[in-house]
Amino acid sequence: MSDGKMLDIAHISFLDMIKVMITMSGAASAKGTLIRNAISTAESIHETDYATFEDFLAAIENSTNPITQVEGKASHQGEFVFGLAACPFAPSIGNYMQVFEKLPDGYADFTAEFNKPSKVTEMYRVGEGAGVSPFCSVHQPMRSAIADKIKIGGKKIKIYQLGCKAGSGKKGFADRWIEETGVSRDIVDKTLDNHMCCYLLKIEE
Repeated sequence: MSDGKMLDIAHISFLDMIKVMITMSGAASAKGTLIRNAISTAESIHETDYATFEDFLAAIENSTNPITQVEGKASHQGEFVFGLAACPFAPSIGNYMQVFEKLPDGYADFTAEFNKPSKVTEMYRVGEGAGVSPFCSVHQPMRSAIADKIKIGGKKIKIYQLGCKAGSGKKGFADRWIEETGVSRDIVDKTLDNHMCCYLLKIEE
């Protein structure tokens, strides 16, 4: 703590809680609990209908977009592909590592569990290789569930998680969702050069 900044014990407690959940009930059970909590939070979001895609983008810029209010401003890379520059859990990770120097044991098992195909990853189009930490199991389903509350021009939207980047710089790709959406893997790779998260927004016909 040589920089003089105060640690946020809420951040540290949250990461420690995940560690305890993994230890006590296993990675699969802990994953289920976090995902259910994330989706429950998303269900409290009010439904929004933007007249056009441009209005949706404008709401990102003025921070009134429900997705932006949860994760911060994502940038449109073109063709409905978005990049998120900063992971919303980065402060939590930073606070924890200031105290313990490394993330808890069991996190790798948890992440592998999240990436396995499941009813939840199918429903929300997440995981499948795009998970790079346990926090992805909170962030990715929550974003997709919030998107279920949004319409553009009266049409529902869906979000597909295409890739994510760990703090170490290692990239994770959701090959299933990349293939299903037809987005070039090279575009996802390039987006992740300067962003921590890459996803596609699809307006349903």
